[in-house]
Amino acid sequence: MDAALAGRLADTAQIIIPRTSDPDYKCFLYLREFLRVKIGATLPSAVLFDLLQSNGPEVREYNAARTRVLFEELAMVSGRRASLDDLRYEIERTNVARAAVRRLTAQRRGTPRVTGSEAFPLLGAFWCLPPEEYATLAAEAAEDIERRPPLAGPRVLLAGAPVDCPALHAGVESRGGIVVSEISPWGNESAGNDVVCEGDPINAVSDKYRADAIGPRTPASAMRESIAGALEQVDAVVLSLPPEDTAFGWDYPALRSAFDRKCIPYTCLYGDPYQPLSDSDAARLDDVITAAETRMETRHG
Repeated sequence: MDAALAGRLADTAQIIIPRTSDPDYKCFLYLREFLRVKIGATLPSAVLFDLLQSNGPEVREYNAARTRVLFEELAMVSGRRASLDDLRYEIERTNVARAAVRRLTAQRRGTPRVTGSEAFPLLGAFWCLPPEEYATLAAEAAEDIERRPPLAGPRVLLAGAPVDCPALHAGVESRGGIVVSEISPWGNESAGNDVVCEGDPINAVSDKYRADAIGPRTPASAMRESIAGALEQVDAVVLSLPPEDTAFGWDYPALRSAFDRKCIPYTCLYGDPYQPLSDSDAARLDDVITAAETRMETRHG
């Protein structure tokens, strides 16, 4: 919002806001209102992309329709008449990059060979680079990591409100843990499964992101499934529940029960994930890492 009003998006053709939460929707409404009353001389137009993640009988048809409209609007604003064959080609290119992501995440499973602080930016770059460039660079990184010796220390899953920077990873690893997974669209789940395009590529894209996208609108059952699957490969769980969180904290009671059933140590951190650890959060981390180390000794003893 600040970038738009300050003119830093003057060269931007369009702003696309996914309706992933109420604040995102309000951001879209504010941008439309600013444009209507001519606040911000260089403000580009804003478009809302509403992709539902529920399982109702009409959801698939609705999502495909919204994705088709987005595809057509992007073609119009770019001045290029893209075809469905163009989209199929881009899906193939991006699936190659997804395979490169999976090669990197394999180095975090079992006994990890890379810290979360290093791996997280490598995985998040999937969203920022052209697919071929990302696949090449990720393959080079994976080759280097594969030659490294295994790392020691409790394996930690980051859950709660998704993080999009490695500061929290660094905080956990400064206390002796190794972050091997995170429930976040920028970590192990950044690429997700391949887009399976056997027919209409619009349907393929909308189906993929209805199932894979992680955010406030992700069904609680799907979020719990993702965490349950990750629990098989970790020794402790750290949940980030900062003050501004209004969505992910609601899942905590059910998750806590799942952790207790698995006898997996866990803790919640309540500070800003972009800032250094507070004394209270550092103490909580020390306790959970110590408990995880004890659990590891019992398991291997």
